[in-house]
Amino acid sequence: MKQLTMKFLAVLALIPVTIAAGPDKTPPAYQKGTITGYETRLHNKNRRAKVYELKGADRIYEVDICGAFQTGKFEPGQAVDYRVMGERLYILRDDGKEYNCKIEGSRTLDSEKTDSSTTH
Repeated sequence: MKQLTMKFLAVLALIPVTIAAGPDKTPPAYQKGTITGYETRLHNKNRRAKVYELKGADRIYEVDICGAFQTGKFEPGQAVDYRVMGERLYILRDDGKEYNCKIEGSRTLDSEKTDSSTTH
């Protein structure tokens, strides 16, 4: 009986370690894309913003309001790693952090017209 109690206590001692470790944090999966260009647009009648075009494997995204992304960190033809979550597009920076961009519109590679209602 003593031996069974000791095993039970040993198992109980491991439970807090497992809980403290928390869930497995899998890093997000990024896709490869290319900044193909940008245009300057007037936002809110008083602010000009660069709207960048990012070509991915199956879609072309128009993105802006990216914080430091707006300061010209990227040039046309530059390859980037990105991921899409809802109405936001995240571009991986060299330091491992992300630029958090608003998707203004997107279209499939074979479509001619930007469709703002088809954002991912």
